[in-house]
Formats: sequence, structure tokens, C-alpha cells
Amino acid sequence: MKFKIALFYLIAVLFFSWGFLVARYQFFPWNLIGKKIIKIEKFIESDPFDDTPMTERIIAEFVERTSQFEAEFCADFPEGAALSPDFFDPGQTGLPLFSTKKTEGYYLIYGVFDPAEGKLGPYAILIDVNGNVKRSLSVPFLDDSKGVRRLLITKNGNLLTNCSEALRCYSWQGDLKWELPISNFHHEMEEYDGKIYLWRGDAVVSVDLEDQSIATLLTMGELVVSNPDVASLRIPLNEKFQYMEKHKKTIAFDGKDPDLAKKKVAFRYEDPYHQNHAAVNGDVCPLFPKDALLISMRHIDTVFVVDQNTAKVLWEAHFDRQHSPRWEADGITVYNNRPHFQYSTIEYLSFDKKQRKILVDGKDYAFDRYATGNHAILDDGSILFVANEPEFYHLSKEGEVISRFVNRHNSKLLHVANVFYIDEATYQRLESGGPLVE
Repeated sequence: MKFKIALFYLIAVLFFSWGFLVARYQFFPWNLIGKKIIKIEKFIESDPFDDTPMTERIIAEFVERTSQFEAEFCADFPEGAALSPDFFDPGQTGLPLFSTKKTEGYYLIYGVFDPAEGKLGPYAILIDVNGNVKRSLSVPFLDDSKGVRRLLITKNGNLLTNCSEALRCYSWQGDLKWELPISNFHHEMEEYDGKIYLWRGDAVVSVDLEDQSIATLLTMGELVVSNPDVASLRIPLNEKFQYMEKHKKTIAFDGKDPDLAKKKVAFRYEDPYHQNHAAVNGDVCPLFPKDALLISMRHIDTVFVVDQNTAKVLWEAHFDRQHSPRWEADGITVYNNRPHFQYSTIEYLSFDKKQRKILVDGKDYAFDRYATGNHAILDDGSILFVANEPEFYHLSKEGEVISRFVNRHNSKLLHVANVFYIDEATYQRLESGGPLVE
């Protein structure tokens, strides 16, 4: 009898949970839960270096990956006005919210949107200070690759994307000018002297904007072998690593492995380092060579300055699952995700490590970005950054909120990957076919 009562109670709880999920997410919950179980399994296996308790890791992954389905997420936005509905699907019951103290200028936002024509997917939309969509650019997925990735406005006024891990260059008006096929291009892109710098797989490459030629500047194999005393680069070997001949040109190998002779020289784990940013110094910092590279690796919590000619580490600092490090004259700024803490931050660290300052504290704006994230400090000292997955902020140098955007879609929220502010003079120049900068 007790067994039957317990069984009946269990069934009732399951049906109640099923009904709750159907009501909340508006579709059969397996569409939500089934895929999440697979993602959670991959997540648990993907990062053996994460010291967060397993339960917290599972919860964090589930919350992060389902945040776009939470109707209440970022709902506290009473001053926001909905964008002009002309671009969007007329059937939407909720539109992106935007508020600004700017009286002129535009924001170019790259993320996931649902247009009136076409299907939900990656778009770059240009909005004015009144929330009108002035222009939109669809960036379709290629093949089966669904990576939204990033967008960059090049100095000559074109739009460059690595959506679906390919490189595509569009004119400001949206015409496709050239493209390089899917080749594992990923994360943020930086431009210097007519070239784009980014990661392609496990190598830092430069892509010439004129002829699209690609030069490999640094491989993980070179970096690890050239720095045997840099402890953060010494990934511990375990049964998770597989030795594969095809990876020996781009993947680090460990000469200290006593069993190396029995293996195939190079090892590859699914994602041991998670490289997510590469930027050349150029004329920014006099403390390092002009061609020095600033690179970020999320899974080892480390940012490096590397001499690309010798592959030697010149400087390193540790953060917490960071993204988007940027050169400054005497230090760097970093988007510090801090998934082991309650909120993310944007920080400054001097190269002598004597000064460390929080430029934006996530607790002041209620943002906690588990993965990805970027920022830019503009010429007037203001800071533009993505916060939680569907939103961005633009803050003055003094920390006052200038603009805020939340990417609503009906009762859901959608991803924002990049945002740029464009003043009126620059906009007019771009519209006439001119460059981003004079």
C-alpha cells in the first residue's frame, strides 16, 4: 500500500512539473530539457580544470543556456521604449527595449533578431536614438554551423563577420564583397594596419583585408614548447587527452610525458585552453614590441602578452574565465566573467600589476555573464559593453547610464554579441561610402 501511495505521489509530481513547464515555456518541455541534458553532459566533460563544485556547474550551465527563455529576465526596465516595429515580425507581442540620453548618433547591434520577413537568426541592425531601425543586415548561417560569433566594423567602413566560423565581408550598405569558407574562425576580431587578427582553431592568424591572404602568426604548439617554465600552459595529461597525428602542427605537445614515445607526438583535448581573443599591440603600448600579441584563454583563466616572432611569453595575468582583453598604454582592460562569483566585472590591470581597478561592477547593473562578453572604451572615455546575454549598456566616464538595450522577443530574450556607437558625422561618412575613421 505504501509503495502504491509513493508511486502515485511521484506520478503526480511529474505531471505537475510537466504541466508547469508546458505553461511556462509554451512547448513540450522535452524540447527544452532533452537538448539541455546533452549540453550539460558535454559541459561536465569539457572542462576538467574547473574547480567549481559539480552541482553548481550543472546549475550554472542550465541557467545560462535557458536564460533566453525566461520572461522575467531583465524585466526591470520601466524607462525603456520599444523599438520601431517596422523591421520586426508583426506577430510579436514584445519588442526590444531601448533607452538613451543621447540626442544624436546610432548603435549598430549584432545578435539574434526576428524580422518581419525571413526567419529568426543573426542580424546586424542599426538603430537611431529614437529606436528606429535604419538598416538591417542578415548574416545567414552556413551549412550546419550555427555559431553566431562576432561582428566588426573595419576602418574602411565594411562589416566583417565570422558567423558560422567563416569570414564574410559586407559593404556598409549590406552587399557581400568577399568571403572565406568555414575554417574555424572564432571569437573577437581586431584590426591593425589593414589586417584582421583572430583565432582560427588553435592558431592566431592575420587576414589581409585587401587580398584575403592568411598568415599564421602563432600556434599553440609553438607557444607551449617555447615556454616550458610557464606553468599555466602545462595542461595535465590524463585519459581525456587523445594523441592524433593530424593535430601536431597546431596543437601543443608535452615533451615531459614519459609515455610520449608510445604515442603520436601531438595531443588534443576537446577544448583545453579555449582561446578567445588575439590583438596586436601596434602603437598602443610602448612597453612591448609593436607586433606583440595580447591573447586570452578562458579555460586556464589567463591573459598573455606574447612575442609572435619567438612565441615567448612576455607577461601574464590571471582572471576568472575572462574575455575581450584590450591594450592600454600601461596595462590592459578585461571583461572578467567570474562564473565562480555572483557578478561579472570589467577591470583594468597595469602591466606592473600594482594597479587593479574595477571599471564596471556587475552588481551595480545586475549582470553575470557566464560565457562570452566584450567591451570597448570609446574616445570620450565612455564604456560600451554587453551585459547579460540579451542586453548592452553604454556608460559615461563617470559611470552614468547613457544607454541601455534589452533584446526582447515576445516573452523570450535573445542574444546580443556586439554593439558599436556611431556618431552623426561618422554615420554620414559611412552612408556616403567613406571610411569609419578619417
